[in-house]
Amino acid sequence: MTRVSEPLPKPDEHGLDVSHRLGELIRAELRANDGWMGFERYMQFALYEPELGYYHNGSRKFGFGGDFVTAPELSSLFAKSIAKEISGVLAQLHDPVILEIGAGTGRFAQDMINALSARSIDVRYLILEPSADLRARQQARLASAHIDATWLEKLPADPIQGVILANEVLDAFPVTCFVKREGETRPLGVGLMGEGFEWAEGEPDPGLTDRIAALEASLGRVLPDGFRSEICPAGPAWMASAASALDKGAILAIDYGLTEREYYHPQRDSGTLICHYRHRAHVNPFLWPGLQDISAWVDFSACARAAEGAGLAVAGFTTQGQFLIEGGAAESLGEPDATTPLQAAQALKTLILPGEMGERFKLMLLSRDLPLGPPPGRDFRNRL
Repeated sequence: MTRVSEPLPKPDEHGLDVSHRLGELIRAELRANDGWMGFERYMQFALYEPELGYYHNGSRKFGFGGDFVTAPELSSLFAKSIAKEISGVLAQLHDPVILEIGAGTGRFAQDMINALSARSIDVRYLILEPSADLRARQQARLASAHIDATWLEKLPADPIQGVILANEVLDAFPVTCFVKREGETRPLGVGLMGEGFEWAEGEPDPGLTDRIAALEASLGRVLPDGFRSEICPAGPAWMASAASALDKGAILAIDYGLTEREYYHPQRDSGTLICHYRHRAHVNPFLWPGLQDISAWVDFSACARAAEGAGLAVAGFTTQGQFLIEGGAAESLGEPDATTPLQAAQALKTLILPGEMGERFKLMLLSRDLPLGPPPGRDFRNRL
């Protein structure tokens, strides 16, 4: 992924039409609300508006022909390593279940089921996918591979015994942006700029002010004037919901993220919001709404507190690079794969190197009613 230093490639006519129609919806709501909306509302529009939002409009997102590449798309080594880690959990359960949240292209599910089958482990595989377009692609892929799975519309009402997998899920929740101004917390949202959009400060919001005051109390310091960042109430809320869907077993969350003290370090004074379009990373979320991914890094400290508040134990927290290296991913390079040995080695480098995914991506293992040790790699729970 490269940072933009040159003009982005222009979308085709269909893409521009989708973006224009989505923009009209956003502009209508802005005009009805005195020309301002919180960024979380804009992000909800841009990513999840039915038929027009990024995850619902049918555009290609994953892989080298899309906007970004996820770990499962790079190599089956990723799924094999996860399968190795959770096999001990599944072995302790009768009729275990795997529930994958947001299954992308279905590649992770396919590789995971194959890797578990190679270990003589049979599971019921459930997928919760809110995007109808992605769900159809997943179903086609798994059907062609003669792999059975069941798709859900929401978290199961009857808690499962097994493992809930959330790979690059938490970063896609809409975030609330804010800025500190003369000691006051102000919401940072979206305003109209001609037919486009721009950043605009809103009036102080008591709820947001209280949240940032609680954050500052946890940090033991006041955020400096001019500091802008984001919080994601939906992430911890989702963690609590996922915990309620787990009767016994584990939750494995993998995403790019930071601990609270790293996230809100004074030198990280522009936040973590990032956009991806055709494998270019940039920071303008108002460019072609609906055609680019918008995400923010995950505050793993907030997620850990929410998990513990919901009765889960934080069994381990490490980096993706540490997990894969110490878990023996390199030892699997010689195993049969759809890629050449050179491609497999290059993919592994991307997954583990600090300048690539290795340090940016973290892995958090949560458990309920099972004695689980930390996953392979240096244990960083003391930083949470």
